[in-house]
Amino acid sequence: MFEAAARLGSLTKAADELCVTPTAVSKQIKQLESLLSTELFIRSTQGVRLSDEGRRYLDRVTEALTILAEETLIMDEAANVPALDIEVGPCFLHFWLLPRLDQFRQEHPDVLLNINVNNERQVATDDSYDVAFFYSPIHSQKQNNYLLFHERVLLVCSPGFLEKHGGHIDISTVFDFPLVMLKDELEFWEGWQTWAEKTGLEYRIPHDAICMTDQVAVIQAAINDAGIALVWDWHVDELLEAGQLVALTKLIDFNDKAYFLSIADHCTDPAAQTFVNWVLKQEQSASITQLY
Repeated sequence: MFEAAARLGSLTKAADELCVTPTAVSKQIKQLESLLSTELFIRSTQGVRLSDEGRRYLDRVTEALTILAEETLIMDEAANVPALDIEVGPCFLHFWLLPRLDQFRQEHPDVLLNINVNNERQVATDDSYDVAFFYSPIHSQKQNNYLLFHERVLLVCSPGFLEKHGGHIDISTVFDFPLVMLKDELEFWEGWQTWAEKTGLEYRIPHDAICMTDQVAVIQAAINDAGIALVWDWHVDELLEAGQLVALTKLIDFNDKAYFLSIADHCTDPAAQTFVNWVLKQEQSASITQLY
């Protein structure tokens, strides 16, 4: 109230600006003068004007209010930083990103992530994301596409499942064993049939299979002794190292497809490049290249 009255040179005008009564303004200023033991205004029938002490006090009050306004603006802008829209598949989210997410947040606390799960993206073609994780032919020719994982698959099972079947599984008879499979394999993914063709086996519809709706569930079922699963190496590297799964075959490379990160053409937020660079640094693979 003091600042408004001093700036406007009128208790009535200050009251109008603050939506209170002139009496309330007068009372508050008298209480302030009593607290400071100083007369801030010289009152007359023509109105009020600042005393020398009042002018000095106004300078400091104005300085303090300016600092508060600037800091409020800074905090408000920080609180309203737009989130980066990240589109990922469930496997990348579950097996790769989530275990490392706290590290990203510690290293980049100023970057807010809005994570959306999409299991069917095979190209980076629209504006529904800032950064997308997607599966595509190896020769995806698009600026700002980053090759993250080559296509490498293998068969795994749990140690308990392997022990239950005598400690050895003849891969040539794999379709006679309990398998854990995807209920609906996407057409553009590699799967059991393409794996069989790559290894020189005749694909047969298994007589004992459990079907899951997503690859995360497939791997969790395999961990729990449900059967043999077809997996990608980056899904299970840590599970193999921890002994939760056992590799039954060597890695098979499918060189015509890979997993990419892509920054959308419309995205100008530098946080997008920060996120991509962080992912690439974490992966630390000689196969990671930027495609132009």
